[in-house]
Amino acid sequence: MDLAFEYLKKKITAKGVNCTGYKDDFLKRRLEGRMRLKGLATYAEYARFIEKNPLEFNDLVDALTINVSEFFRDISVWNTLRQCIIQPMIKEKLSNGKKELRAWTAGCADGEETYTVAILFLEALTYLSHSFKIEVLGTDIDVRSLDRAVKGIYASPRLRLLTPSLLQRYFTPTNNGNFQIVSAVKKLVTFRAHDLFTPPPASGFDIITCRNVVIYFSKPRQEQLYRNFHDALTPGGYLILGKVESLIGDTVSLFMCADIAERMYRKPSESSSPDTHKILAITDTS
Repeated sequence: MDLAFEYLKKKITAKGVNCTGYKDDFLKRRLEGRMRLKGLATYAEYARFIEKNPLEFNDLVDALTINVSEFFRDISVWNTLRQCIIQPMIKEKLSNGKKELRAWTAGCADGEETYTVAILFLEALTYLSHSFKIEVLGTDIDVRSLDRAVKGIYASPRLRLLTPSLLQRYFTPTNNGNFQIVSAVKKLVTFRAHDLFTPPPASGFDIITCRNVVIYFSKPRQEQLYRNFHDALTPGGYLILGKVESLIGDTVSLFMCADIAERMYRKPSESSSPDTHKILAITDTS
């Protein structure tokens, strides 16, 4: 066991970021990247450096979080989500007299995915949007990313997958060539600091997205997260993972597989069982 590495992990966790859930190889790569930038050779030296230079901790959090994203990243995911999940969900809610849609994007980075979900809700609802209560929560441990998300200003490369009509409806050009999300979308969205290894920030969500985040965590932590997501979903709600992420271990039995290609899983409603779809999640190895 590398005692200096373990000590550094405890040091970082004590400062508010539980890094014990990351895979060691991933964590070491990120730490050593920061160490090279600062001209430090050992984990012990870096632990002392963090203690003496509080601002370095924020830079480390940036390094540990994956903040590369864009609107409608993996367009097939969002097309499937709108057509096969959100639109039927709206019809079901209308038939039951429930006019509320709630979503949580876990590990939201700069907010692109959070706003994408809000836009999908508005697009699917069309003229009904004013009669529905829409709440979209975006969470991340990186406060710098959250600050950028709250501002809602993005460079054009982050918007390259948007159609011209969506860009015109939901963004306003800024003076410096960027684009700002319109207030009609911003008012539906809340951003909050949250560590994924703590209890969920709320419950009763219809949709939870956590894409291209879980892959960096150890298997025990992945299972913990999937259980947390299950608890936070309303019965019949959906969990959306990244294209290279899948349910593992006992958590496979908690969900039905809604679309294996797009990594979409459904929490059973009170009248259904996950067993009929469980085999799809188990046998997929892509």
